[in-house]
Amino acid sequence: MFEHAESSQVEFKSTVCAGAIKTIIAFANTEGGDLYIGVSDEGEVIGIEKLDDELTKLSSMMRDSIRPDILMNCSVRVEDLGEKSIIVVHVQQGTKRPYYLASKGPRPEGVFIRSGAATLPSSESSILRMIQQTEQDSFETRPSLQQDLTFEFATNEFRRKELNLGADELRTLGARTTSGSYTNLGLLLSDQCPPTIKAALFSDDSRTTFTAREEYSGSILKQLADAYDFLERNNHYQTTFDGLERIDYHDVPPIALREALVNSVAHREYALSGPTLVSVMPNRVEIVSLGGLPLGIDYPDLSAHISMPRNKLLSNVLFRLELIEAYGTGIGRMRDSYEGSGLQPSIRVTANTFTVELPNRNADLPQKIGNADLDTNARSLLSGGSPRTRREIQEALGISQTAAIRLLNSLEADGHVRRIGGGKNTRYMISR
Repeated sequence: MFEHAESSQVEFKSTVCAGAIKTIIAFANTEGGDLYIGVSDEGEVIGIEKLDDELTKLSSMMRDSIRPDILMNCSVRVEDLGEKSIIVVHVQQGTKRPYYLASKGPRPEGVFIRSGAATLPSSESSILRMIQQTEQDSFETRPSLQQDLTFEFATNEFRRKELNLGADELRTLGARTTSGSYTNLGLLLSDQCPPTIKAALFSDDSRTTFTAREEYSGSILKQLADAYDFLERNNHYQTTFDGLERIDYHDVPPIALREALVNSVAHREYALSGPTLVSVMPNRVEIVSLGGLPLGIDYPDLSAHISMPRNKLLSNVLFRLELIEAYGTGIGRMRDSYEGSGLQPSIRVTANTFTVELPNRNADLPQKIGNADLDTNARSLLSGGSPRTRREIQEALGISQTAAIRLLNSLEADGHVRRIGGGKNTRYMISR
């Protein structure tokens, strides 16, 4: 009988076979081990007659049947036990787990682990743990667990921008490997994309009463378009007039909505399960995406126009489709769009979430316009010196453009304020 016994790190096989390849994969995915070929399940040394043929067969099967390349993690030697020879394959725990059968892909039916003395198919959660433990690349570059993918929506979006999205382009983008299997970027772009975006409209700021709820699935590009359509439909505006000029003042600057939503898609951590949440409330819009700050970025860096996208390949796709205008400018553009309103977006970060709040610039207009203290402050401001522009008054009082126009129109109608000039030269002064 053979001196060893089968265990979590020892396995016997009579010949080079498919089961031997599965065992090599399992060792590489678990704690390593030794595979003895030429030994029966009972531990009897059978030996190998055509040694060279079996060695050649083993080498070919390891090279052709296992992905990623496992040869660097294995050593093969021949041991002579009396008059019989066996093959010993020593397998180290791999650095590029999960290893899998090339014909099956990185799915449970293609990934194996050791459990005691048995070689078993892995679960999806075990596969994800292996990926996280040996992570060298980002989520988007890893092999997709799902390989039966279609790209109807993404293809149409590329075509709309006069771009192609065939097999060659998918490889160039990083959505497909040279061997033809899809990466997680391909999964995100595909019509089968698992992560979703949930959008909700609330009648109150405490989010106790839903007015509408929607969930978007399909390609991440489709979800992005659907979610923005929802935000656009629910982004109301106030109309005011500055002389003959009509001004439509949206609740939330469209630029801020667009940048916040695109950033939530480009930078979320897709390895975490759960949807991106979009909430529209009377006083604000809130967008919550999974994943905190990317590695290497601290909260103060958000104001420094630093570009370190978590999903570089996906960000590149969005850039090609002109959904991202320039790297590292999104938060600055959001903040700039609120200039002169007295309000600013706010950002909250936890270890696993990134939240952007966009205040509603029109939410408190009725209260502001009817505020007697505001009327008094405006009249006091104008009585203290030379005529002032609407922008000067607006900034001094800390109110929005629309609020300033309505306030000045109201004071003018009541005879408290007089308008001088017109157009860009319009000034306001106290009536005497």
